[in-house]
Amino acid sequence: MRIGNPVSRAMAGLVLAAMLLCSPAAAHKDHKKKHPEAAQMTLPAAPPTTAAPAQANVIAAHSEMGEMMEHEDVDRASMSTFARLLDWLGRTHPVIVHFPIAFFPAALFTAVVGRRRPAFAAPVQFLVIAGGIIAPVAAALGWLDAMNADPDPLLTIHRWLGTAVGVGALGLGLWAWRRPDQVRGAGMIAALSAITLAIVIQGWFGGAMVHGINHMNW
Repeated sequence: MRIGNPVSRAMAGLVLAAMLLCSPAAAHKDHKKKHPEAAQMTLPAAPPTTAAPAQANVIAAHSEMGEMMEHEDVDRASMSTFARLLDWLGRTHPVIVHFPIAFFPAALFTAVVGRRRPAFAAPVQFLVIAGGIIAPVAAALGWLDAMNADPDPLLTIHRWLGTAVGVGALGLGLWAWRRPDQVRGAGMIAALSAITLAIVIQGWFGGAMVHGINHMNW
């Protein structure tokens, strides 16, 4: 078909230009709609960003622990035989200290129950004497264990309270040995209650040094 007049030719040119302009615009809109979908499809494939720092922290902690153990071994290797013996004995403190922790509360329980049931009172003397022997040993081993430790308020309280418990336990052991007829008396029960309470407080300070001061928070 032939377009004759200038007005018709101008109108046809405008329609053709509009068609050419609309095609790229529509293609651009389609591209913008498809682009977020493509981004969403590729996001899960990206590696997590938190795994690398966490793994690095674990590796650093293991490395630091290994260096500390290696340094500790080197220090012990440079000790004299007597110094290494004292160091080794000090490290038995956490083992030995459990015996007086068990003996004195058990002695208190059997002394109280034994006032009504004499059969329960039979082991009281043995428990008090055994605790009176082992508690001073545990206190002495605690001093050896903390011989080279840095000054710390918790350690200071734990050390001197443990010393007081050891001395008190020795006195109770001598009392039970010399006066077995008084192991079920009110005086012995009061003394056992006091030393049991001191052992509980001492245990709290020992746990605070290992696990932190908030280790018993509710």
